[in-house]
Amino acid sequence: MLLLFQKRRKNFLTKGEKLLDLQIELVRNFCGKYRNMSLKYTLITNHGIKNIRAKIHRRQDIPYREWKTLNWFKSKGFKQNIPHFLDYDPSLNIYFYLETPGFSLENLMAQGKINNQINLIKPIIRCLRKMHNISSEKPDFLPIKTLKREKWEYRHWYFLVRKCAKDFYPEFSFLLKQLWQFRQKNKEIFKNNFGLVHGDLHWGNIISQNKKFKIIDFSYAFWGDPLEDVGGFLAQNDSMFRYYAPKLKKQSQEIRNLFFKNYFTKQELEDRKIKIRLLYFEIRKILEMAAILALVESNKENKAKGIEILLKQAGKKLLSL
Repeated sequence: MLLLFQKRRKNFLTKGEKLLDLQIELVRNFCGKYRNMSLKYTLITNHGIKNIRAKIHRRQDIPYREWKTLNWFKSKGFKQNIPHFLDYDPSLNIYFYLETPGFSLENLMAQGKINNQINLIKPIIRCLRKMHNISSEKPDFLPIKTLKREKWEYRHWYFLVRKCAKDFYPEFSFLLKQLWQFRQKNKEIFKNNFGLVHGDLHWGNIISQNKKFKIIDFSYAFWGDPLEDVGGFLAQNDSMFRYYAPKLKKQSQEIRNLFFKNYFTKQELEDRKIKIRLLYFEIRKILEMAAILALVESNKENKAKGIEILLKQAGKKLLSL
């Protein structure tokens, strides 16, 4: 890695800056399999220390997709609220970006601090809407979220719950089948609604510093219905408040209300099809969270409690759908 940074020094170092040494830290190793990793490189230079983050994946195009997505945003004049990307190496399938200073809003929530969420939610919503409306033409590097792709994702969730939380499989399977049947019967409602979707928008992927923010982790960006970002964010906002700040239900509802007022126009708020799509994507995210929780939570009691809450919530919302 020292040789790589030296060879590509124009992308990592300023004029006159020389790389003397580096330190490497494994920040994230998903499921301990060394396939999907996040790393931190501390570059020791003659000008001081520079912290660089990287993502590497053995089997998927995740690093390349994020690299191309951020370059695309830059070409559209969109710089302020995205990470400072640096380089991509195809031989290692590794993407580099400058460490974003600040704190994730999820970490601040875990500390009982939610003022940042309340103060930043309006500009975050406006930023998200701007991202969704940048272009009506699909960039060639983004995959399209088709009905076939959705079906594949659902099968994957079935597998995770059946393998890792089999006691909940009957209820989970029943709810997911109902949602899938609704999706198939209402294809017209979901037609021709495409834009760039972040794919995993939640408080943990928003970094705050000095009343400013950056949205990070575009690894799972795709071309699909932008309301998937909105519904997904609202579902995860409710879940994070329930986990970190259960006594602050009013603030959670306030954020939800602000999303409706600042993301949608008055005409859109009255559109029945938009309401249906938004509710569909919110339920979809809730069931996805249940499947992921089944995989990643090692404590059986916490796993059972979390999945039970999520399935109950999904069931109530399905009645409304």
